[in-house]
Amino acid sequence: MFFADTIFLTVSKGVAIPNGMSNRFALRSGVLATVVSALLTAGVILPPTLAFADAASSRSETKLGVIDLRRALADTEDGLRMKSKLQELLDTRQTEYEGKEKEYAKAKEELERLAKDGKTPDAELRKKYATLEKQAFDLQNQGMVLRREMQQRENEMMTPILDKLNRLVRQIASQDGYDVIVSRDAVPYFRGDLDITDRVIQLYNTANPAPADDKKSGKKDAKAAPAPKTTAAPAPATPAKKK
Repeated sequence: MFFADTIFLTVSKGVAIPNGMSNRFALRSGVLATVVSALLTAGVILPPTLAFADAASSRSETKLGVIDLRRALADTEDGLRMKSKLQELLDTRQTEYEGKEKEYAKAKEELERLAKDGKTPDAELRKKYATLEKQAFDLQNQGMVLRREMQQRENEMMTPILDKLNRLVRQIASQDGYDVIVSRDAVPYFRGDLDITDRVIQLYNTANPAPADDKKSGKKDAKAAPAPKTTAAPAPATPAKKK
């Protein structure tokens, strides 16, 4: 699906921030990267290198934690519901797009047949060609709208989950005296006991139980949604001139 490659950084037992987002679906979210950039500019948070240096210099021993944020996003109940809803929306929009794609292909085939037959007046062929060109433009535009819509919906649904995870990381850091909590992707090796991912997921699900309707339905949440296949429409064939 579309989860971001994100780094959580906790400084001085408190500030856990997502640092960096990768682009997906041509559906990927850049909202958090913008927020992080603004915080860095304002001096609210420190870059990772400075954070480590400050923590190490202020204490003889630095307590470290590691979180796999992508797994936390994927395995929380809210994350599973988010993936299911995005997949459902994508399936609907993709079906609509493919229907118009078939209409375009049929119209293009008909125009090519008429041009080859040579019995249709040039004026009518030009009119049909103009209509086909508009169809091609509308189809390409619909693909771009679909990508923007999916990215926006993903951002809207993902941001609240990340905010809640962020608060939990800060809570754990404050309670247990962590100086720094980093993303699993940021370190090539760490001891298993430093991983707080399962704990964060458990605390998240306890604090944010599934709605009653979801529990009664018994529906299984969908896996990550694949990127939609919004291929650019081919340019319509130029009608042949009548001899």
